[in-house]
Amino acid sequence: MPGAASSSGSALTSLPGATSAVNDGAGPSTDVAPTEMRPGAYVFNDAQQWELGACTAGDIALTAHARVVSHSGGRLVLDAGSKTLAADKAPWASGHGRLLDHPDARIVQMSEHHAVVDMAGASLPALGSTVRVVPNHCCNAINLANAVDVVRNGTLVDTWAVAARGMNS
Repeated sequence: MPGAASSSGSALTSLPGATSAVNDGAGPSTDVAPTEMRPGAYVFNDAQQWELGACTAGDIALTAHARVVSHSGGRLVLDAGSKTLAADKAPWASGHGRLLDHPDARIVQMSEHHAVVDMAGASLPALGSTVRVVPNHCCNAINLANAVDVVRNGTLVDTWAVAARGMNS
């Protein structure tokens, strides 16, 4: 609420990024608290957050595992497309998603069932191998899944049903 008075006489100021700050007129505030939660992006992170610098590759907790089904001209074709990864691509995004283990690679084309990845000059993973794909928007990707496998240190520890799957109406 821009300009609203608080009990201390300070003005509350709305800032971009869903935060509020107390401003006593003495300069920029260091008392900033979130006023909005985005549980999907906060919990999982995604390629958009990674590209914006809001997280690092090490902070990514959601990937889709896709098989390399083809090579052509320095690019990969994966067996995961918009029906797995979601079709979101912000105008400023450098691709339709990223590969967790190949940070410079970008998904440059996508259909319902396949994604084309430009490896940016890196060596191509072998045909039949599995790569970890970071979707651009984790919320939409989760909404497309019936269940999520929980993996810790390479070991499957649980499977969670996506109870809210498709409940966006």
